[in-house]
Amino acid sequence: MNLLKPEEVSAKLGITKAALPALRRRESSFPAPIRVSQKVLRWDEADIENWLNAKKESTDGESDRIR
Repeated sequence: MNLLKPEEVSAKLGITKAALPALRRRESSFPAPIRVSQKVLRWDEADIENWLNAKKESTDGESDRIR
């Protein structure tokens, strides 16, 4: 298991670190972080990769939304 820091997750997604909390609120399917300590969050790299692949496979990138 490779744990990613918020900066690394943001870089992988092409967003700023400040945009990460908004993404987490907006995308219910976004992987939950692993709480290492009270203030330290990390994400499993495999979870992020799987989430990205699921987004890529969706026809319009908005698989969780109803039109």
